[in-house]
Amino acid sequence: PSRAGPGPHPGMSPHSPGVRRSAPSRLVFIDNAGRPQHPEEKLNFRLLQGIDSFPAAAVATLRSGRLQSLLLESLRVDRELWESQGGAKGLRPLLRTIDRRARILLRYIQEHGLTVFEDLPC
Repeated sequence: PSRAGPGPHPGMSPHSPGVRRSAPSRLVFIDNAGRPQHPEEKLNFRLLQGIDSFPAAAVATLRSGRLQSLLLESLRVDRELWESQGGAKGLRPLLRTIDRRARILLRYIQEHGLTVFEDLPC
């Protein structure tokens, strides 16, 4: 079940959940209570409705086939998390799920004819 938080994340518009006022083209997580065991055939794409384009760098990362290794590299920095999850061996099942979901997202982008835009310089 989804939990309502105390309000919008700092920098997010209270009238447009999930969109940053400072960078409206950047997606943010609005519900971090993910359910990796949720069946992939029952994934809900409602959050993506109304989004018609995605940043090229993000899509390139998903397409690269390196998502799991990049996530492992990033997670290794947080020693407490790394050790509490059993290191790479303990994190692999979750990372495989994330990788499969990334491929599903890429298929969704392709099937719905969504565009990829070049990222704006910061």
